[in-house]
Parts: sequence; structure tokens; C-alpha cells
Amino acid sequence: MKDKVFAKIKKHTAELISLVTFLLFILVGGTYISSKLFALGFLFLVLYVAFVILACFMTGRRRRERDKEAELLTNVTVELLMEMKMPVAILDSLGVVVWYNQSFADKSDDKTLYGTNINDLLQTRLNINRLKVKLSSKEDGEKLIASYSGTTYQVDSYPIKSGSEEFYITVWDDMTELEELSNKLERTNPVVAYIYVDNAAETSVQMNSDYRTVTAKISGILHEWVGSMNGILREFDREQYIAVFDNSHIETIVENRCDILDKVREASENTDLTVSVSMGIASLTDASFYEKEKIAHQAIDLAMQRGGDQAVIRFDSTTELFGGRLKTVQKRTKSVSRVRANELVTSIKESSNVLVMGHRFPDHDSVGACVGVAALAMMYTDKVNIIINNKTDSNIKALVEKVETLPKYANTFIDSVSAQDLVGHNTLLIICDVNNSAIFESPEVYENVKRVAIIDHHRKTGEFLVDLQVSFIDPSASSASELVSEMLEFVTPPGTLLKEEADALFAGIVLDTKHFSKNTGMRTFMAAHYLRSESANPAEVDKFFKTSIEDFTSEARFETNVVIYRDIIAISMLEGEASASDKVCASKAADRLLGLDGVLASFALCKIDNTVYISARSLGTVNVQLILEKLNGGGHFDAAGAQVSGDSVTFVLESLRAAIDEYLDSMEKKG
Repeated sequence: MKDKVFAKIKKHTAELISLVTFLLFILVGGTYISSKLFALGFLFLVLYVAFVILACFMTGRRRRERDKEAELLTNVTVELLMEMKMPVAILDSLGVVVWYNQSFADKSDDKTLYGTNINDLLQTRLNINRLKVKLSSKEDGEKLIASYSGTTYQVDSYPIKSGSEEFYITVWDDMTELEELSNKLERTNPVVAYIYVDNAAETSVQMNSDYRTVTAKISGILHEWVGSMNGILREFDREQYIAVFDNSHIETIVENRCDILDKVREASENTDLTVSVSMGIASLTDASFYEKEKIAHQAIDLAMQRGGDQAVIRFDSTTELFGGRLKTVQKRTKSVSRVRANELVTSIKESSNVLVMGHRFPDHDSVGACVGVAALAMMYTDKVNIIINNKTDSNIKALVEKVETLPKYANTFIDSVSAQDLVGHNTLLIICDVNNSAIFESPEVYENVKRVAIIDHHRKTGEFLVDLQVSFIDPSASSASELVSEMLEFVTPPGTLLKEEADALFAGIVLDTKHFSKNTGMRTFMAAHYLRSESANPAEVDKFFKTSIEDFTSEARFETNVVIYRDIIAISMLEGEASASDKVCASKAADRLLGLDGVLASFALCKIDNTVYISARSLGTVNVQLILEKLNGGGHFDAAGAQVSGDSVTFVLESLRAAIDEYLDSMEKKG
């Protein structure tokens, strides 16, 4: 009681001091000045005392009401937490249980949970640091999900303080049913797929009984495959299908590495036909049918541009590639070349200037195709330049020097630094003989232009930064020079090409076909015939391939360091630092290694500056393009390359062996 009195006196000390001071003033003033003043002061004193008493009474009443409300809220809160059907537990800053309600206790077989760390009770650990994030701060973050006694919960956390300690009220919301619904929705999410018979148009020219039998068999295989997934399959054009099925089957397709490709391929066995299919599949989580159809169409285009006999599965953030066991056959038609040529001409006319480039360390096909495209562009604009960073490279020096003798090419060849100064809002960049942005002659120019066209004969390796004005990627062609020659034939009058331009294109075809001994088809010889009619001279072209004594010696160095790996793979590695010309020597060495008895594929490695270059060749039974894709390379079924920066030759060699092992092992599993 005394303590309360002293506390009140202490609390009102200021009022008491002022009251005493005022009282003394009145007494003194009244005594020495006037009795009226004394009476007036006494009246004010009475009023002041009455006011203080009333204020104290009202303050005490409000305090008692607040205390009563706090006590009521505390009782209600505790009662609410105890009676809640949702499990509730209070944890300390380390995640130790200090209190829990009956619902939380009912979920555990333990008699007491006090003093137990929450993660010792859970099947999946709870992130205590995430639990400490105050929900009132509206911070974004992943939901706290935990599994407790076989039930999945979303855990919400509310921090409270008791003295200097901080605790967390955790409310456990049962998400099991919602999770099941979410999983069911994911499983039944529709997948859209395009399926094309790769070479139906070319094979059907024969119109024999084998073709009718094989295509009917393929149709039956596809219907059975989609039907086994409770999906639907419809043929919307000749030998072209669209399918829809549940997402729950995608995992099986991936696990089996899309073995439907093998089943289709087997349908044409024991016949004179080679028939395969390509697939583009869109397995997206939050997308409309329109978006899925669009992505599936992009995927089938990628599969076709990679040579067919492949499946491309597009997920939300990744892309899976399967197949590619068959060597690409020529299936390009004149109508495609004519359409692409007209598209290119239109893009050139709409451009302020044109830049043309090939791949890093260009060869005759890259330069020849660039010259052919520049010749076409010069018919519509005089602002045309070809980007080559090292035109004195011994590999292409003779070809570039011959083209530069022409007056209109006097200042055409520039390096990438000068090219960047020419990039404008309406610049058209035409890329030849490469579609892998990692090995463009000038990646900086590519990243800064908004209008791009690509003409290439290598299998497509990925997507591009911008939508292409023209995309003419056909792995069935022997060379980029063949594609450009065919386009020129359709959009230029006879006799338009100069002899030096025709020679450059002819040299590109000669290089990539090994003097018309590999990768040739009917269209290859038609392109060569067109160039001969435009004054191309094979005898003059042969001079571009003369080998210097230095290159001859370098090629011999590759052939003295050869290892046979897994009985069928020849690997050659150039010891020490190499020069730029050694890259060409590596490709020539890889060609010659195929002449070894029992060798089905060959790889030649050399290191130039800080980059290891790999040239790969195959007799047609080993897909070297798929092997080098593991090292971010690419190319063709039987001719490919890769560039690996920042690693030693020894490290790259081990990576190459691992890629070879993975490929050969997968082929052995498939028989």
C-alpha cells in the first residue's frame, strides 16, 4: 500500500510543487498586501485542487479500462490459440518449441514437445531464417512449406517480444488437398506437339508400294503412341500431325529419350526407303493453347533446322533435344530457295546499309557465301561491307585478294571495330555459314543490330537475340555457298555475277564437299552448274587451296600424335601453342585420320591463344555433331567443330572423351 502511495506522490511531484508554491504566494501576498487578494487566491486554490482531483480520477479510470481491455484480449488470444483447429506452436529464435495448442499436439505421437527443436519433428526441414521474416513488412519470398506427420503445411510466422527475447507464433495451414489439386492440374496440363514426317515429299516421288506401306505403318505407330497417352492426333496436312496429351507423360518420354523416333525409323527397315519424323513439343506450365502452339511450332522448326529425325521439347526454362541418329538427306525444294531469296531482297531494300559476316577464323565457304550475298546486296544499295578481322589469314588470303581486285570491293572488307561505327537503327546484318553466336566473326555487331538474316547449312544450335528477317538454315545443303548460289540463280538475271564472285562461291562448295566427294546431292551439282555458267573456273579455284610448306609441316605434326580411343575413334592433339593457320590444318588432319583402318570418326585438337579448337569428321555412322554439342559446338552429322575458351588442352581432351563415352554408350543401349 505504501509503495502505491509513494508511486502516486512521485508521479504527481510536479503538480505538488506548483501547488505549494502557489499556496505560499497567496499566503504571503494576502498577509502583506491585501485580504481581498488573499480571498481571491484562496478561491483559485480551491478550483485548482478540484481540477487536479478530477484529472487524477479520470486518468485512473482510463488506466483501469485499458488494463481490463488488455487482460480481456490476452485471455481471448490464449483461448483462441488453444481452441483453434489449425495447429499453432510458439518457437524461440532457435526454433525450439516453447508452447503449442492441442491441434498441434494431436499431430504428434510424442507426449510432450516442449524443448524440442521444430526440425526434429518434421519430414522436411523448416527454414528458420525465412520464418523470422516479419509478414507485416510485406516482404516477398517463397512460401514456407513443411511436412509434419505426413501432412503438408504452409507455415505463417508472427513475431512477438517478451522482454529482450523474441518468439514466433507459427500457424500451420494444411495444404495437402491444395497440393494434390496442384499436382493433378500439372499432370493434366495439356501438351501440344507437332510431328512431321521428315522426307515424305521427296520419298513420295517414287510412289512405290514401299512408300505407301511405310507411311501407313508410321501413321499407325503415331496413333498408337498418342493413344497410349489418352491423347488425340490429327493430320492437318500431308504427313504432318498435331497432337495433344497430358503433361503426366512427358517424364516418361524424357526417360525413354523419345524412343518413338526409333520405332518410326524401324518402320522403313528392309525397304529402299529411309523415313524418319521430327517432333516439336511444348510442355509449359502457365500458358494458353495459343502460346503452346506457337512454342511447339518453333520447336518443330528447330528440329527440322537441325537436320530432322529429332525431337525438341520446350519446357518453361529449358529445352531438351533427342534423336539425330540419321544422317541428313537433301530435301530442299526450289520453292523454298525462291521464297527465301525474295525475302532477303525485300529486307535489303528496306535497309539503310548492309553488313555481311561469317564465322571466326573464316574458310572458303564462309568467305564465298559472304561475297555472294554482298554481290546480291550491291544490286540494291552501295552501302555494303563484309566483316573479316584477319583477311591476311593464309587460309583465305588468296581468295580475298582476288575479290579485292574488283573496283566495287575496294573498300568492302572491314574489321569488327570499323563495322560497329556503321551500325544504325535500320542496318541489316546478314550472317553466312554459322548460326552459333559464340563463334560469329563479330558478336558485338550482332548484339547491337536489330535486323538480322542468317544463311547456313549447319544444324541449328539455339535461339537468336531478335526475330530473324530471313532464316535459311538447311543442314541438308552441302555448304552455305550452295544455298547462296541457289538464291542468286532465282533473283538475278543470267550473267550478273562477276567471274571472281562466281569463283569465290565455287571455292566454298569445293571446300565443304571435298572436291564433290562428300555431302553432295542433286542440288549441289545444280548450284555448281549455275556457277560454271557464270564463268567460275575450277582450275582457278584450285589455286586457292595450295598448301604452303609451313602448313604441310603443321599437318604432319597432327599425324604424329594420334591415339585410337574405344577402337573406332581417332584423336590427334597438337602439342604446344598453335597459330591461326593450324586450325585449318586440324580440319585437314581430321579428314585424313578417317583413312585409318577401323576408324569411324576423328577429332583433331589445337590451342590458339586462350581457346582450344576441335575439328571432327565422321564416315557417317557416328554423329560428331551431337558429340561436340556437349562442348557447345555444332555442325553436321559427319563434320563438326567446337571452340572451348579458358581451359587447357588436357582438360578439353578429357571433356571430349566424356562426351564420346556418353554418345557411344547411349547408342549401345539403343542397339
